[in-house]
Amino acid sequence: MHHLRFSIEYLRRQQLLGSDGAPLNFAGLVSHLYFTENSSFAFHALLKEGYFHELCANIEKNEKDTLETLMLVLSHLFSRIPCRQADSEYREKVVKPSSSIVFLPPMPQQASKLLLDHNKQTLQVYKAYVETFVEQHLHEPDHTLPLTGIPFGAESDSMPATINALPPAKIRSPFIGLSGHGDDFDSIHDLCQSARHGVFLEEAVIPHMQVFPEEMEVPLNAYLLDFFKHGSVETIERANKIRRSEIWFLLNDFSLVLATIVTSLMNFMKMTDGTDMEMLDIMGRMDAHEEEEDDKVAAVEQQSEASGPSIADSAIALPERTKAAPPTKKQAQNAESWEDLAGDDDEGEIDSTTKREMGAQAEELERELSAWDGQGGEGLKTVLRTFQKLSVEYNIRFKAMWA
Repeated sequence: MHHLRFSIEYLRRQQLLGSDGAPLNFAGLVSHLYFTENSSFAFHALLKEGYFHELCANIEKNEKDTLETLMLVLSHLFSRIPCRQADSEYREKVVKPSSSIVFLPPMPQQASKLLLDHNKQTLQVYKAYVETFVEQHLHEPDHTLPLTGIPFGAESDSMPATINALPPAKIRSPFIGLSGHGDDFDSIHDLCQSARHGVFLEEAVIPHMQVFPEEMEVPLNAYLLDFFKHGSVETIERANKIRRSEIWFLLNDFSLVLATIVTSLMNFMKMTDGTDMEMLDIMGRMDAHEEEEDDKVAAVEQQSEASGPSIADSAIALPERTKAAPPTKKQAQNAESWEDLAGDDDEGEIDSTTKREMGAQAEELERELSAWDGQGGEGLKTVLRTFQKLSVEYNIRFKAMWA
């Protein structure tokens, strides 16, 4: 129950859960990335704080460097493999002659700072949860040996006035407290490893991710970034020391991650599959022109109905009702279904009520997007366009290995 309370508070702080329990904002993206465990929350922390908005803003000016930097950040988040062998001899004989860098460089400073802040906030919330649990349920002092169960220590807590004693720790184990440690923890790992008896903590279920090199001593394997650069399976096997039987599965997992991110962002922006982001700006400029053409056609039809059919028109066998003009791209994008665009069969055109509903949906979408980047959703569109390009570039190399 306490862990459930912590989970609710964490999701509320991350703006993923409403006061009524309804999912908010990018909750769909995080839930669709469930198979990546804590990596999804780390990705959401960067997306929520606008890091990807700033990074992807340079996609048109410098596409190559932007995609490589994005790939570097994602390699720190997903499918992480620590490097166990990092001595100087291995670097000289194996790493240096190959085209792989093998050891993943640190993330950009801004991204690293955001993830460290996210871990610090998670630690504060989780520490408060453990402290509340200890105060409510663990009233007996932790003074028994862990293996034999033999009690130790004095019967009373009274100490001579000449002895300066440290304040007793509530959360941390007294065995570790003997070395001077109190209830101040450096990381989630420190909290889970040194909690007192009676508190069961599972580090894997806490939404945090260690950042290299601030919170990790061992570097990460750069096999994803290396494969994105050269696409050589042999080099990944020889230099990065990834077993050939595992390479396809690891690369396929990351391909699924990219596809999930792209699909989730499109669902958040209420787009359909197959939407070409390169055409969005052109479509926006064409909407005004198409609406003007629709108005002209409607004016001509009204004028012809008022004047009556001509002799030439009467000589031609026409159907009872001319089909309505096809909907514009803007109308098709804002409508929930094609039935909204069909209108009444007797009228053959969209009524004013449907138009107002479609306009309200468009305004609601713009408000949702502008709430994140303040640019009416343009920043998030750029993020989606960049992830689409990264997915295409990565899958070209990935599919070439098993084509």
